[in-house]
Amino acid sequence: MRIDYDPDAMDPGAFYKLLTAVVVPRPIAWVSTLSGDGETANLAPAWL
Repeated sequence: MRIDYDPDAMDPGAFYKLLTAVVVPRPIAWVSTLSGDGETANLAPAWL
């Protein structure tokens, strides 16, 4: 059975709980980097 969810019609807290329950694997950390010239920043999830 397929269930469709409309994020605009949901409470933001309920939508967040739904997303965190279905996204697997979950990141264990966030890794940030900055380019050598200091112009470009990057943020990415990290998994084990």
